[in-house]
Amino acid sequence: MDFDVAILGGGPTGLSLANLLGVMGLRAVLIERNESTVQAPRAVSIDDECLRTMQALGAAQEVIADVALDYGAHYFTPKGVCFAKVEPTGQEFGYPRRSAFNQPIFEATLRKALARFPHVTTLFGVNCESFAEDAEGVTLRLIEAGGAPRDIRVRYLAACDGARSATRRAIGAELKGSTYRERWLIVDLAETNERMRQTRVGCDPARAYICLPGPAGTRRYEFMLRDGEEDAAVEAPAFVRQLLAASGPDADAAVVRRQVYAFHARMADKWNTARVFLAGDAAHLTPPFAGQGMNSGVRDAHNLAWKLAGVIRGEFGPALLKTYQQERAPHAWSLIQLAMNIGKVMMPTSKMQAFFVHSFFRLARFVPPVHSYFAMMKYKPKPFYGEGFVLADTGLGLTGRMAPQPTLEMLDRSRIMLDDLLGADFALVAYGDDAQKVIAQTQGLDFGFRNLKRVAVTPMRVNLVRDFTATIPAGRDANDIMGKLEKPGRELLLLVRPDRYIAAAIDAREAAAIAQLAGATRALVASAQGA
Repeated sequence: MDFDVAILGGGPTGLSLANLLGVMGLRAVLIERNESTVQAPRAVSIDDECLRTMQALGAAQEVIADVALDYGAHYFTPKGVCFAKVEPTGQEFGYPRRSAFNQPIFEATLRKALARFPHVTTLFGVNCESFAEDAEGVTLRLIEAGGAPRDIRVRYLAACDGARSATRRAIGAELKGSTYRERWLIVDLAETNERMRQTRVGCDPARAYICLPGPAGTRRYEFMLRDGEEDAAVEAPAFVRQLLAASGPDADAAVVRRQVYAFHARMADKWNTARVFLAGDAAHLTPPFAGQGMNSGVRDAHNLAWKLAGVIRGEFGPALLKTYQQERAPHAWSLIQLAMNIGKVMMPTSKMQAFFVHSFFRLARFVPPVHSYFAMMKYKPKPFYGEGFVLADTGLGLTGRMAPQPTLEMLDRSRIMLDDLLGADFALVAYGDDAQKVIAQTQGLDFGFRNLKRVAVTPMRVNLVRDFTATIPAGRDANDIMGKLEKPGRELLLLVRPDRYIAAAIDAREAAAIAQLAGATRALVASAQGA
């Protein structure tokens, strides 16, 4: 084999996957037909889960340096009255729930990060003409810039080749869902006079629009087009200036890009064969209203990366790879549905519908639980895997969900984020007043994993035992992130996967429960050994 994994497509999904595989030590090759990463703005929203993946692949600080962190959205009536605000404040996974970024800078940062890995090769300006899959691997026919053909042999192929994926067609998969009639005009600005930090959403049945903040003083406007408005006419500079003048203070701003697009809510019916996997837009297309299209692709990358690594390293059998679509497809579809529902709020089809929507949100302010549900962005479906590489829930409601990420205060008073202690392998995390005692009881037990990190986390109100098992890292939950999981007297023990999802969770007050968990996880690993 020339490589363990070939990745088709150098967009956010492919670049994230290549970096993750690099961290995990696999020989990977990234193949991109264009000479460089994208140069024009595309996606503009990055969420907390995506930033957590950037942390896992070792480039969080480099990415965040070019991100406008932590912003919300204000919704306005046609008369300019704000009827709803979404301003989430929680950082359950260690980062703000919603931030703005510049995709060309983001992709360039991830491409640069690949230079860390001598075992990862990048081939830009190279096209994959075809591929052939057999029982042992995949053979790719590449066409280099000069037209010369080249064949490479890999164990697995990950297709991150976008909405028009040729790989999707080649494996016989089809997109199911809808393409919407409404079209939108995107206008990206190099600079803005708009002082409002939040996204401004104009919910006007005559012409809905969105004004989104960007990093380094950039701005994006999106305008819904009316029936009969031709692409060439609405992209004309004079028409764009007219729209900008009616929607804010940026009529004279420098325009970087203007483009008409339609949006889709579609998903592939098949995400993989035995050795070929779809990810990102090749697997699902999400309407833009929730800002989740790119973020969903990065989730695919993290889910697929550790599974490919585990199988290639011989830690699991190929049966593990069957859980990829099983886990990712339901969550990806739930976010597509979220985007469609937000679109209904943004795009009222009549004055009557707009009146009822606006009135509902105004009245919701007087019902605190309802108001909090929207203001804190609790309507966003939390990542959850009900089936796949997870054990049955034990009544705690934690199995299959993404683990919280607190900042830990260590014995020496230094602070570190939990994931930086966990590394790229499976981990046992104990949480509770006696977390150090619980995690010590796991030593010597076989949980079925070759490498298993152990970490103890106590509530901030509890001092660590200084002379306890020095070989196991222990810290206090400095920002009380895991405190939301706590119930009086409970001692939690979580099995956390490399993609930070909880594969198993128990109340570990009884030593027998820990031994039972070890047996259950050995059985789970064994279940993934089948062909």
